[in-house]
Amino acid sequence: MSMSALAALPVIGELAKAAADITKSIAPLIQPFADVIAKTLGDTLKNTTAEQNKSVNFDATIKAQNKTIMFS
Repeated sequence: MSMSALAALPVIGELAKAAADITKSIAPLIQPFADVIAKTLGDTLKNTTAEQNKSVNFDATIKAQNKTIMFS
């Protein structure tokens, strides 16, 4: 049994509606886990950036060197 493209459109539409309904019903169940993961990730990134914001002091007594290039 084969279906033409026009005959398949209603079937594809029904499958899309079913997928949307499933997504709408699962999203509230997943939300608390997503909140915990986002909070943990935010705390981890905040701690990581705090450690990386250390200042680096370079020796200020380094003198600029003059280099000469001679072309012949």
